[in-house]
Amino acid sequence: MSLSTAVFVLDEIETSICRHYGELTEHPGYTRTSGADGEYLAVVDHPALPGALESTMFRVCRGAAVDLADTWAFFDDLAPAAAFSRAGRMSNLRPSWDLFEAAEVRAPCPEHHREEVALLLGRQVYERSEIHAHAARFAGAAAARAHVAGWSES
Repeated sequence: MSLSTAVFVLDEIETSICRHYGELTEHPGYTRTSGADGEYLAVVDHPALPGALESTMFRVCRGAAVDLADTWAFFDDLAPAAAFSRAGRMSNLRPSWDLFEAAEVRAPCPEHHREEVALLLGRQVYERSEIHAHAARFAGAAAARAHVAGWSES
């Protein structure tokens, strides 16, 4: 299965990530940022996120992303991302801390001979109660792991 025939389940990618998302920069409401702004070639609003998928040619990892004033932190689960976002909002830092369901797409580019990465943003999570519930789930899991590892609070 090649990148040109497989990848996108997301849409209809016909070439590489750079060609597909480079073309989307002509649609300003769709593409939030480009490769010049950080690790991601593009950060794209994509309401219907693809499922997790891995092959020899590409990888789609589902999770969540936090916007730190156009620098993005990606997590493989919503719970740690929610805890990160909630802690950030309580800090003296002033980035947005917006939380999104997300997918990270990684694939080699045959034209540029490097791995390219796009971040696809799904639903924004903004209800305080939902963020709190995910953060509490993360805190509970972290406490359980610490207990199993024999860590103490002393």
